[in-house]
Amino acid sequence: MLEQQLLVVLVPAELKDDVIDMLIACDDISGFNMATTAGFSKEHSQYNLREQVEGFREMFQFEVLHMAPQEQNLLDPLRQVCTAIQVRYWIAPLCRAGHL
Repeated sequence: MLEQQLLVVLVPAELKDDVIDMLIACDDISGFNMATTAGFSKEHSQYNLREQVEGFREMFQFEVLHMAPQEQNLLDPLRQVCTAIQVRYWIAPLCRAGHL
């Protein structure tokens, strides 16, 4: 059985539209989720003045359910979209997924 995985990517607002376009164009996935989240970090060098005062940066969290062999087909175009700004991501295996 092929292993299902969950790719989670945190991107700043300036990359949101590019990541959406990339994921919509990806034939290997059936869809994705996006949510607004607050990113906290001890490194504030990329924060603007408002973010420095508030202590966090508004980020967008994308979640993409995919099969393990599709991993590079997702990561490679994401790297191309995120060349100017480093983004954090992680991939976690799923025990179970489905529809209720």
